[in-house]
Amino acid sequence: MAGTLVFCQATFAHGPVFDCYIESDNQVKCEAGFTDGSSATGRKIHVQDPSNKVLLEGEVGKDNTYTFQPPTGNYSVVFLGGTGHELTIQSSDISR
Repeated sequence: MAGTLVFCQATFAHGPVFDCYIESDNQVKCEAGFTDGSSATGRKIHVQDPSNKVLLEGEVGKDNTYTFQPPTGNYSVVFLGGTGHELTIQSSDISR
């Protein structure tokens, strides 16, 4: 059982962290990283419409953020943090 516990802790030691919010200038700012403190610099972010068509594509900057002008209507923001590390935030969940 101790071996299983160590394996489980190692599995969760490098999970993705991703959040987006609307800034005062109505831009959406997203912050990305990993639970072990690893940088997300250079990781891709997609802004997609409800049919998963990519509307915007960018990369997380050196400050671990990505900022964009939100499209009209519903959309989702997808953090592509690597295998098993993809997180999606719906526009309806993004607030000030």
